[in-house]
Amino acid sequence: MVSKAVKDVQLRLRAFWKGFISIPSLADELTARRVLMFSIISLICIGTTMIGSASIPYGDYKFNAPFYFIDRQLIYLFLGVITVFFSMRVPLKFWLNQTFLLWAIVLVLLIIVLIPGIGANINGSKRWIRLIGFTFQPSELAKFVMVLFTADYVVRREDEIRFSWTGFFRLLVPMSTVLFLLLLEPDLGASVVVVASMMTVFFLAGAPLRQFGVMLAAALLALAAAIIFEPYRLRRMTSFANPWDDELGADYQLKQSLIAFGRGEITGTGLGHSVQKLSYLPEAHTDFLLAIIGEELGFVGIACLFTLLIVMVVSCMRIGHRALVNQYASAGYLAYGIATIFLLQILVNGGMNMGLLPTKGLTLPFISYGGTSLIMSLMMIGVLLRIDQETQKPKPRSARDAYLSG
Repeated sequence: MVSKAVKDVQLRLRAFWKGFISIPSLADELTARRVLMFSIISLICIGTTMIGSASIPYGDYKFNAPFYFIDRQLIYLFLGVITVFFSMRVPLKFWLNQTFLLWAIVLVLLIIVLIPGIGANINGSKRWIRLIGFTFQPSELAKFVMVLFTADYVVRREDEIRFSWTGFFRLLVPMSTVLFLLLLEPDLGASVVVVASMMTVFFLAGAPLRQFGVMLAAALLALAAAIIFEPYRLRRMTSFANPWDDELGADYQLKQSLIAFGRGEITGTGLGHSVQKLSYLPEAHTDFLLAIIGEELGFVGIACLFTLLIVMVVSCMRIGHRALVNQYASAGYLAYGIATIFLLQILVNGGMNMGLLPTKGLTLPFISYGGTSLIMSLMMIGVLLRIDQETQKPKPRSARDAYLSG
């Protein structure tokens, strides 16, 4: 009787073990697509919550409506979700075939921004176009379009990029026109992101180091000139090194940001318990929202947030890497370019909040308040998901040759 019971238990254990080993491994389940979607959803939830926490005092003071900014952010989020589904359904070939048209549209929008009476002047910068009570920032569109343009260009002109200077000089034309208009706004932050993301794609495409070095040197010289010949930029560049020498002037915002991080310590003061958002840190729900997160959620909250941001960027790169391995060159370069845009904004926004970099008007992706930024970021995520969908299997050799010859 005992042996029969033992055998029954053994049979059950064997059946359980066979069923267990047939379960897909965790690595198979954690695909780049799923990890990317998880990180994006998590970041949006954190960002929306913190915008609500940080903006209530400012919304009540300026508009007599505590939930003014969170209501608008939810509208932007709704539009962004629609944009994700739209961009996921658009074939990648469509984007790559419309690069010149999109570049022309960006130029027109950047020119319209500069026209008095049409472009909205906010804090001395003309970066926005007013649309039925909302604003649209063309520089956010320019980031994606210029990466798309470069990703298509380096494949079509592969031989010129790798073996001559012709491809290099041709690429300077669309780059310089967009940068010129961005600097007229002025928007140095977007200019840096555009140049760096285009240079990343240019380097990944196999450009010789001397061409890449020339482009890097030219970009650094242009950046230095833009800073030196503009007094307020030079003041920002020098003031961040010592945020306490002009506490009520150029260093005020950075000083308040550092105070917020100091108050947060390890675990934070608690959600909604920030003091710096009570008009001490100006417009804390925008570029300096990270400081409020540090104050309310502490080092633990900042560590979790940056972990999610890094996971998001790595997932974008994983999608790009697989696209390149499967011979979808333009798609792979585009994915890496989008990842670079996100990474640069994370580094610059985090650096300026913590006093490691001069203050710049760059949002933290999916976290900071900003309608155009959120919508365009979600659109780029939709494009990435489309890349992931189209590059699952190796590209037929005939299809690749036909693309290069076209």
